[in-house]
Amino acid sequence: MTKRSYYKETGRQYIHFVQSFSNHENISPETVKAIADELLLMDKFKGFQVVYGTHMDTDNLHTHFVLNTVNSYTGMKWKMSKEELQSLKDYSDEICRKYGLMITHGKKGAHINRGEYRSKVKEKSWKYELFLAVKHAKRCSISKDDFIEKLKQLGYGVHWSDERKYITFINPDGKKCRNRKLYPPEKFTKEALLKRFDLNKQQMTEQVAKAKFDVVLSAVKLFELDDIDNGHGTGGHAFPLSRLEGTAKQDEIAEMKKGEGFNWDKEKENQM
Repeated sequence: MTKRSYYKETGRQYIHFVQSFSNHENISPETVKAIADELLLMDKFKGFQVVYGTHMDTDNLHTHFVLNTVNSYTGMKWKMSKEELQSLKDYSDEICRKYGLMITHGKKGAHINRGEYRSKVKEKSWKYELFLAVKHAKRCSISKDDFIEKLKQLGYGVHWSDERKYITFINPDGKKCRNRKLYPPEKFTKEALLKRFDLNKQQMTEQVAKAKFDVVLSAVKLFELDDIDNGHGTGGHAFPLSRLEGTAKQDEIAEMKKGEGFNWDKEKENQM
């Protein structure tokens, strides 16, 4: 019906793709479905009709997606460049990291054991930790200078100049990453960040912004002290923001299991 309404009934009818998970993962079908739900929130899918379902009848859980190639809002046909495809894959990886899952990058048919999977995740997790640092600083900053200072407190350097198109972030180990590598990239452009700082300034005072960020700093410090108490030394386990996020997710799930913590106001907003 969508194709007929836009007179585009010929050509490619649908796009089919699969989001698959290692059979070594201890993951539930409900979590796989939740990850699929979040993936389709990407702006790229806006207006495109998608039917998808999670399969539980094979060794590894996976979700099939079938997308109508004609956009129901605009009538435009689906197009995806190599860069956009990579962006989709990277965004899928970021969601999986949030759930503490392994990220696989082996060739089709190649076998990689669990240890190798974990090794690959470890190589990339510094970027996710950087993403979380930028996200927390962004939420609690009211200006460019405030943003840079807050990241400095977390141990990150920032190169942000008018002469350069991109912002470069430097993690505590000296590894560099540009803002265009964070996902979704449109949320971390200079313009998007400055717009968020202006919005924050309208909604909170400098004292409130500082108090919000102090909560994050305190949590990071607690993880560092916990590592020392357990004989790991400073930064023995590293990635405190990733660990903090994992703790928050576990607490949220625990509350939901008890039948508590459901935000009815937020649910109503999602339905509107």
